[in-house]
Amino acid sequence: MAGGRKLLYVILMSYAAAICLVACAPVLATPANRAAFSSHFGTFLAHKLDNCAACHQSSRDAHSAAPPTSLAAFPHNSYGDRLRTMGIELRRAGKRSDIPTRLTAIAREDSDHDGVDNQTEILLGHNPGDPNDKPSAAELERAAARNAEFAKYLASYRWQPFEPVRRPAVPVVRKPQFPIRNPIDAFVAAEHEARGLKPRPPASRAVLLRRVTIDLTGLAPTTAELEAFERDSSPNAYERVVDRLLASPRYGERWGRHWMDVWRYSDWAGWGDQVRDSKPFIWRWRDWIVESLNKDKGYDRMVLEMLAADELCPEDTDALRATGFLVRNFKLLSREQWMEDTMNHTSRAFLGVTMGCAKCHDHMYDPLSQQEYYRLRAVFEPHNVRTDRIPGQPDTTKDGLVHAFDADLKAATYFYPRGDERNPDKSRALEPGVPASLGGTFTIQPVKLPVDVSNPDMREFVIRETVAAVERAITDAKKTLDDTDTASIERRASAQLNYDLAIARRESLMAVLQTERLEDGGDKSSDAWKAAAIGACAAQRTQGALEAKLNLLNARKALADAGSAKVKAGKAADPKALQAKSDQAFMALAKAEADLKLQPSTNYKPRSTTSYPAESTGRRLAFARWLVDSKNPLVARVAVNHIWARHFGQGIVPSLSDFGRNGRAPSNPQLLDWLASVFSASGDGQRRSTGQLVNGRSASIDPLTNLPVDYSCGWSMKKLHRLIVTSSAYRMASTPDEENLKRDPDNRFAWRMSSRRLEAEAVRDNMLYSAGQLDETMGGSDVDHNLGLVSRRRSIYLRIAAEKEVEFLKIFDSPSVTECYERKPSVMPQQALALANSELAIGKAKQLADLLSKQAGMDDSRFIEEAFIRVLTRRPTAKEKKLCGDYLAKPVSGVATISSASSNARSRENLVLVLFNHNDFVTVR
Repeated sequence: MAGGRKLLYVILMSYAAAICLVACAPVLATPANRAAFSSHFGTFLAHKLDNCAACHQSSRDAHSAAPPTSLAAFPHNSYGDRLRTMGIELRRAGKRSDIPTRLTAIAREDSDHDGVDNQTEILLGHNPGDPNDKPSAAELERAAARNAEFAKYLASYRWQPFEPVRRPAVPVVRKPQFPIRNPIDAFVAAEHEARGLKPRPPASRAVLLRRVTIDLTGLAPTTAELEAFERDSSPNAYERVVDRLLASPRYGERWGRHWMDVWRYSDWAGWGDQVRDSKPFIWRWRDWIVESLNKDKGYDRMVLEMLAADELCPEDTDALRATGFLVRNFKLLSREQWMEDTMNHTSRAFLGVTMGCAKCHDHMYDPLSQQEYYRLRAVFEPHNVRTDRIPGQPDTTKDGLVHAFDADLKAATYFYPRGDERNPDKSRALEPGVPASLGGTFTIQPVKLPVDVSNPDMREFVIRETVAAVERAITDAKKTLDDTDTASIERRASAQLNYDLAIARRESLMAVLQTERLEDGGDKSSDAWKAAAIGACAAQRTQGALEAKLNLLNARKALADAGSAKVKAGKAADPKALQAKSDQAFMALAKAEADLKLQPSTNYKPRSTTSYPAESTGRRLAFARWLVDSKNPLVARVAVNHIWARHFGQGIVPSLSDFGRNGRAPSNPQLLDWLASVFSASGDGQRRSTGQLVNGRSASIDPLTNLPVDYSCGWSMKKLHRLIVTSSAYRMASTPDEENLKRDPDNRFAWRMSSRRLEAEAVRDNMLYSAGQLDETMGGSDVDHNLGLVSRRRSIYLRIAAEKEVEFLKIFDSPSVTECYERKPSVMPQQALALANSELAIGKAKQLADLLSKQAGMDDSRFIEEAFIRVLTRRPTAKEKKLCGDYLAKPVSGVATISSASSNARSRENLVLVLFNHNDFVTVR
C-alpha cells in the first residue's frame, strides 16, 4: 500500500510539474512563476486560485492522468494571456517584467470583461480569467475594504530576497524595554513590542564574558581576564574586551572553522595513496582563511580570491591558496560530480540558492531555469587544478601550492536534457551567464597571464634552486674523486668521469638558461640569441658525450662482473643481455662523439618544463565580481545571516543555505536587510561624523555621545561582529520566561540569548586550554587525525576528510565533510562517556589538578574556587562549594580514580574530571 501511494505521488508531482512548465511557456517557462503568483497575494489568495488554473484552462479531460505536452494542450485563459503579453510589453520598454510587476500593472484591468477588475476578483476569491466566475453583489460590498487591506499588506516590509538590498528605516520604538545601543536593538525591540514579548535582563558579567570570549575566540576566558573584567567599572569596559578579542589571533582560528563549515573544507581522501577527493596540501587554504580573518580582509575580497585569485592576482602565491575553495571539489573518478559539487555548493555558500535543483529541470520553487544552470556551469567548465612547486621542495608529491586554473579555454558546456550527462545536446553549447532573476548580466574579459604563471619552471626561485642543485652535484662529485684511491684505476676513472660530467651539466644548464632569457624578449633572430643557442647546443653535445662514456664504462663493468655475480632472487645475471647493453652503449658513444665534431647549430634542447595556457578565460573573475557587486541581492544577506546564526544560535533566515521559496521565512527581514546593507556599504564603520544620516535617530545617533554614527562596515567582518556583540540584544540573559515561551517557544524573535552546546572543536580545545596544555602554534600541514587524543594542537589543524576524522570530535557532532552549512547538535550517552573515560579528558583533568594544586597548596577551598573559574568561568555557589569540600575531605578508597596519586590528589583530579562533565562546561549561555 505504501509503495502504491508513493507511485501515485510521483505521478501526480510529474503531472503538476509538467502543467506548470507548460503554464509558463514560452517566456520564462518555470514553475517558479506560479510560486511568485502565490507569494504576491500571500494569505489573500483563495485556495481554489492557488494553482495553475488561475491563468490557464485545460482542454483535456479533468480526470486524465496524462499531463499536457504543449501550451496548446493547456492554453492561457484571458487573464493569463494578458499577464503574458504584459511581460512582453514591459521587456520591450526595458522595464522589470517579473510576475509581481506584471500583476500590479494589470491589477485594475478587466481581463474577462465581466465588469470587475482583476485584483478585486482575486481578492474576493474569483477567477479573473473566467467571465462565468463573477463576484456577487454582496461580495462586491467588501471589495473596497479588501483592496485597502491588500494595499496595506503590499506597503508593509515584505521579504524579497531576490531584490537588491535596500536599507530599511530603523523603527522608532515607543517604550523600549532594554537600552537601544545601536539599530539592531531597535529592530529587535520593535518585534518584541509587536508580539508582546518581554526581553530578559542583561546577563551577568561572568556569563557575558564567557559568551563573547568563546564566540569570538573559541576559548573560555582565563581567571585573570574574568577578574579584570569584574573590577573594571568604566562605561566601555565591555567594548574594550570585544576589541581585545577581535584583535586576538585566536579570532581567525575560531571563525575560520565556522567558514570552513560553510565552504566545505576537506583534506584529501582516496584509496590508499590514490587521491580521489580534494587534494594534498589544501591545508594552505585553511591557513589563508585564518590569516585573512585576522587581517580583517573584506568578505568581498575573500570571495574574489576564492573563486578567481588565479585571474585576479595570478602571481600572488598567498592569494592563490584561496582557490582551495574550488580545489576541494576535485573528483578523480568523476568530472561530472566535480562540476555538480562546484555548482551546487558555490550557489549555496554565497547565494543561498539551491542551483543544483535546476540541473534536470527548471527550478520548482525559484525563478531559475535549467538553461541558466548550464550557463552558470559554463563559468566553471574550463577550470582544473594544479600543484605548483614551492621554494625549497622540488618534488610536488611531497609539498606544493595547489590551486585552480583554467586548463581548457575552449571547453564547451552542453545542455543536458533531463540532466542526463550521458546524452548531451551538442547542438546547444551554452555561453556563460548568471540567473536573470538575480540581475543576470556580467562582462567577461580574458586574462593574459604572466610568463612565470604559464611557465612556472621559469620562476627565479626554480632557476636558482636548479642551479644550486647542479653546483651541489659538482661538490659531491669532487669529494668522491678526492676520496677515491688512486691505486684503483677503474674506480678513479669512473669518479673522474662523474666529476667532468657534473661540470658539463652545469655548463649546459647555464647556456640553456641564457638562451631562455633572450627568448623571453621574443626575438629569436638576434645575433645574441643565435650565439647563445649555438653555445647551448655545443654544451649539450659535450654533456651527451660524457654521459655516453659513463654509460659505456658502467655497462662494461657490469659485463665483467657478470661471471662472479651472486645469484639474486633466484636469477643469475644474463651475459647476453649485458653484452647487448654494452654494445648499445658503445654505439651511443660513437654517435655522441660524431655529433661533437659537427658544427653546432641553434637547435638546442630546451629544458624539460611544465607549461600551462598563457591566458585564462576571465569567466570566474567576472562571476566573482558580479557576486560582490552592491546590486547582487543575496551575497551580503547570506553572509550576514551566517554570522548572526553563529552568535545567536539560529539564523534570521533559519534555512542558512536556502533563501528561496522552499527555504524558511526570516524572523526579522528588516533587521537582516539593514545588516546586509551596512555590511556591504563602504565607510569607516562606527566612525563618528558630522554628516547627516537618513535612517532614523537610533540609527544615526550614538547614545553615549549623542553624535552621528556611520555604521558602514565596508565588508569588514570584524566591524559587523562588533556591531552585533555590543548590542543589548546580544547581552541578554539566557534564562527562560513562561509568558514569552508561550508566545515564542523557539525564541525566533530574540527575547533572550539561546543557550548553545559548544561545538566539537571547542570542547576539545577548552579541555586543553583550561589545563594549560593547548599548543597555540598557528598554521602548517594537517595533523594526523589518529593523534586527536594526544596532540596539543588546536582542533582546526587536525585532519578532516572522508574516513579521516577524529572520533572524539565526531561524538560531539564535528562537521560533515560532505556539507555543513549548519551544525545540528545531538545529545547521546557517548558524549558523557567521552568526557568521563577518554584518554583526553582523564589526562587533562590530572594536569589541571596538578597545576591548580601548585597554586592552592593544601587549601581545598581555594582549589575548588580556582577549578570552577578555570573550567566553568564562574565561582561555585555556596552549596556547590560545600559539596565539593565534603568530597575532598573524604578518602577515595574503593572508588574508581584516575591516577595512583595520594588520596587528596586523586580526589582533586576526580573533581576536575567532574567539572569537565558539568553542563556549564559544554554550554554557552
